[in-house]
Amino acid sequence: MTAIIGISAAQLTVQVPNTISRNGTYVGGDYISVVANSGGAPLVIPVTDTRLIATFVDQMDGLILSGGQDVSPALYGTTPQAELGDTCAIRDDFELALLKETLAQKKPILAICRGAQLLNIALGGTLHQDTSYIETANLSHMQQDCATRATHGIRIERGSRLASILGNTAQVNSFHHQAVNIVGTGLKITATAPDGVVEAIEKEGAPFVVGVQWHPELISETDASMQRLFQEFVRNAELGALKQVYNAPAKLKKIATSR
Repeated sequence: MTAIIGISAAQLTVQVPNTISRNGTYVGGDYISVVANSGGAPLVIPVTDTRLIATFVDQMDGLILSGGQDVSPALYGTTPQAELGDTCAIRDDFELALLKETLAQKKPILAICRGAQLLNIALGGTLHQDTSYIETANLSHMQQDCATRATHGIRIERGSRLASILGNTAQVNSFHHQAVNIVGTGLKITATAPDGVVEAIEKEGAPFVVGVQWHPELISETDASMQRLFQEFVRNAELGALKQVYNAPAKLKKIATSR
């Protein structure tokens, strides 16, 4: 069975020069190709009416929360600080609802960069609005190098799901300036950078709910361990889909007998 993998989309809010496009929905092509290369069927989820979210989640077997703009501090009850970047309220609200519905349906989630930050917020956590507000941070977390190049190492917690895929250390790229501060309920930190900045979180007791601060989709072509991350995510989505198919007759019978 081919797992359908929903990929949350960014919202284009400015006019594209010399075109009729006033707005639009898009994801980076690397998200799409890495899902397809891992055996999944990519499905782009647009920012739209939140009343459609349950329908989207019903149809997909796993969710990738993609990167993008800063997450608004209003979502965790804090006022903006000087270093806060651009935010998109409509995307924040839609993705937060999308994430919560996916968690409620217990489907696998791979949250990337902004997505990891939103995962933390969804479960009651907070963010540093810029790494300059972290006393120990001394690495360049917004790299100037090519996006497909890893620029710093991370240490991964033994016994974590991430360690079972990547091992106890990994080399990652880095394109963020916000970072996890207070960790959300039920989440645990499973990877950190050498300067202490949180690089990964996981939901305890969940089949596969992993948030990573780097962009593995950009380095998966040259780093086999990052490809394994997506393969394991897709595999969990497939298992969940097969389980639903297996349980479907029992569910239908229960519905019929309850009428």
